[in-house]
Amino acid sequence: MKITSQAKYFDGKTSKPHFVELEVFLHNQVTFYFENRRFVWNFQDIKFEKNGEILSITKKDNFHEIIKIENPETADIIYKSAKISQNLSWYQNILDFGPKFYLTAFVFVITLIACFYIFIIPYVSEKVTDILPISFDEEIGNTSFQQIKSTSDIDEKQSEKLQEFANLINFGTERKLHFKVINDDELNAFALPDGTIVVYSGLLSKVENPNELAALLGHEATHIKERHSTKILARSIAGYAIVSLVVGDVNGIMTTLANNANELNNLSFSREFEESADEGSYVILKQNKINPEGMYQLFKLLEKNDNIEVPKILSTHPLTKDRMNYSKTLMDKNDYSFSSNPELQKAFDNLKK
Repeated sequence: MKITSQAKYFDGKTSKPHFVELEVFLHNQVTFYFENRRFVWNFQDIKFEKNGEILSITKKDNFHEIIKIENPETADIIYKSAKISQNLSWYQNILDFGPKFYLTAFVFVITLIACFYIFIIPYVSEKVTDILPISFDEEIGNTSFQQIKSTSDIDEKQSEKLQEFANLINFGTERKLHFKVINDDELNAFALPDGTIVVYSGLLSKVENPNELAALLGHEATHIKERHSTKILARSIAGYAIVSLVVGDVNGIMTTLANNANELNNLSFSREFEESADEGSYVILKQNKINPEGMYQLFKLLEKNDNIEVPKILSTHPLTKDRMNYSKTLMDKNDYSFSSNPELQKAFDNLKK
């Protein structure tokens, strides 16, 4: 079947359109005369795109040459013919899928992204952390602490007292833990990968008994033992970590993580890591026969102060009702006996002087 139509021809040399008489042999070829020369474009050598009522025909080997048909009926007939003979551009094929396809594709992409963040990134961060030596944690933790030290007032005397208190507790880790006190009214505490646990004097002033302080230190010690900070850093550079893991570029991962070491004290732990640290703290309290009520009392203390102002510690260690309820459940289990520890109480009293 042949149809004839007026069309605009752009020769690719100028932006000026040339009006030509087009003969279209459906499913086969397009012919026209220009400057006393007959042009023949076979369907397999051209592609079709439809924008509204205008049909554009372009040569595959020279996209600067374009024929535009503006007659809606003619454009529609030729377009349907091109579609049957599968001569549409990839872009046009996607457009022809319609709204349902776009909606499905959108949902698929969102689901894919969600799965990436929920499953792939945590998996990669675990693998990246597994291949990094403990010496790396020491390096980035020390780097971070030196930066913190340069801008903070470290109370060496109180740090010694906190260290003495902590030395009376078995934290169940071979890592050597160092305890430091920063003179600051903020209610804050955090752990660095090298085994440094920092507690602000503002939080120490609020803690009322050795059980609460032991629960706090046990929580931070578990973050160190399970390398949560390193895992979070790995998650934050997941894209780079995935590529580096595939090509085996461990040094590249280490360099990128080290460059982010200054953010360690501002890392916000996930609910998964917080619950893990709470559970680890409970185990430490149990092993040391310390009253597990200390964990629940610590949560109540933070919740009470949260009503006045948001403690910094809650931005990095989010407090949830689930965590509080979990600590209450552990406390109510009564699955171990605890006793008073005069040495721990004495060290706590010395710290509070």
